[in-house]
Amino acid sequence: MADGPLVGFRILDLTAVISGPFCTQLLGDLGADVVKIEPPEGDSMRRLGRPAKNGVTAAFLNFNRNKRSIVIDIKKEHGRDLVRRLAVKADALVENNRPGVADRLGIGYADIRRANPKIVYCSICGFGPKGRMANHPAYDPVIQGYSGMAFVQGGKSEKPTSVKMALADKISGMTAALSVVSALHAARARGVGQYIRVPMLEAMMAFSANDSIYGYTFVPEDEYKSQAPKSTTLDPFKTKDGWLTIAPFTDAQNQRLCEAVGHPEWWADAADKVERGRNMMRGLAKLFLERTTAEWLPIIEQADVPCGPVHNYETLFTDEEIVANDCFAIYEHPQVGSVRTVNPGARFTETPMKMWRIPPRLGEHTDEILREAGIEKSQVEELRSTKVIV
Repeated sequence: MADGPLVGFRILDLTAVISGPFCTQLLGDLGADVVKIEPPEGDSMRRLGRPAKNGVTAAFLNFNRNKRSIVIDIKKEHGRDLVRRLAVKADALVENNRPGVADRLGIGYADIRRANPKIVYCSICGFGPKGRMANHPAYDPVIQGYSGMAFVQGGKSEKPTSVKMALADKISGMTAALSVVSALHAARARGVGQYIRVPMLEAMMAFSANDSIYGYTFVPEDEYKSQAPKSTTLDPFKTKDGWLTIAPFTDAQNQRLCEAVGHPEWWADAADKVERGRNMMRGLAKLFLERTTAEWLPIIEQADVPCGPVHNYETLFTDEEIVANDCFAIYEHPQVGSVRTVNPGARFTETPMKMWRIPPRLGEHTDEILREAGIEKSQVEELRSTKVIV
């Protein structure tokens, strides 16, 4: 049973792949009743990507908990009419179709607003409403390049490199979730809904401001415009048996770190702070190779310098901090058995976020959702006979 802060809100989820499903999963984690409207073949992420087990992909499981699934063929008029009828009792609708598709189908904001003037309607898309790219599709790697993130990741190598996860998708999803929650508050306070457009490019640029566009902060920008951050302070260090990270960002932290590892001169010799930092990093890179990660971390922690191990998929699940804080949960899924999931990333004292519904089977809740919408059993049977619903 949900008891998060969004209990009582209903969200229609007309999204697929990652950005939209991640947005609606966050809303579900917060307690909203998320109704995932899928085509007869289901969200493509049910089939795409690895690993998979018994026909269920890890990607689908990780972006679709806390939802109910209803199958509606929105290519058919009766299907689109069903969506509009479901919208009457919904508080928000989220979609991430290519711009213009929802409008052409008759389930765009103007259409849904006629059914429910107070609804919050959120569209996640690739680009903003102006310019030649306005109606173009976009996926994560395109946005990482367009936003400058791949440029930043290149660092010293100067070879553009994508972050090895769907970062732009997830940032867009988080931005959309925050926007929907804010608009729901405004709808309750003012009695009006609204339309939200979340362009992935703009969400990613807002997220990476100062990092990917720091060279453009000061105008004129000629001195900085071609420089990507080249600092090695963000890179992990190799140890005798693995890797560790450190983050000494203040003079006091750098001094304590050098003293802790037995080389106070590394932070005292060079007058120029940049050169001093380079000397320290070169020295640490050689020194850390002499001991294991487990030997170094207590020394650095004792100096009150931020640090940590670099985990892999094996060590992550047994880390003392992660285990102590219940970062993972295991549940039973009827098709694949035991599934490990990451718990929500925020802790509420009174209205906790949690997984209260496992990811749904395709069309698992179709009859239940239509019954709640007041659609009679005879109508449901007729719709099913014409394959508008499954």
